[in-house]
Amino acid sequence: MLRGASALNLDPKGRLAIPGRYREELAERCNGRLVVTVNHNQEHCLWMYPLDEWQRVEQKLVGLPSFDRNHQKLKRFLLGYASDAEMDKSGRVLVPAPLRAFAMISKQVYLVGQGNKFELWNEELWNTRREQWLQEELNMDKMSVEMEQLAL
Repeated sequence: MLRGASALNLDPKGRLAIPGRYREELAERCNGRLVVTVNHNQEHCLWMYPLDEWQRVEQKLVGLPSFDRNHQKLKRFLLGYASDAEMDKSGRVLVPAPLRAFAMISKQVYLVGQGNKFELWNEELWNTRREQWLQEELNMDKMSVEMEQLAL
């Protein structure tokens, strides 16, 4: 389970050191192989999936109708920007330059576990958005059925 948030730094080559608490799980689960892609909404962060999880997501995306404009847009972003990444012996993963540019990432980042994937954020943008989210109230009138049924 990928959970928790970590403030990290990219090295000058654009590599991210995966926190130690995730390395063993990722090594066992997907042999340290990950897929990094853009977040298709307007958050400007990256999504980093273990390869096995990405394969499930990719199958669902490929199965979407190509003639639907929204589905095609989603595919263009998620599949079109998807890049393979592999942990090296030191637990580092190279984040490709075009993806770093998309997410405005240069050095300081936040790696945020989302259960099945990580989000990778520019640290300043993460802090700004986090503060905005803390100020927002949930709109209970627009709550999805899944959220209404969620028992915490």
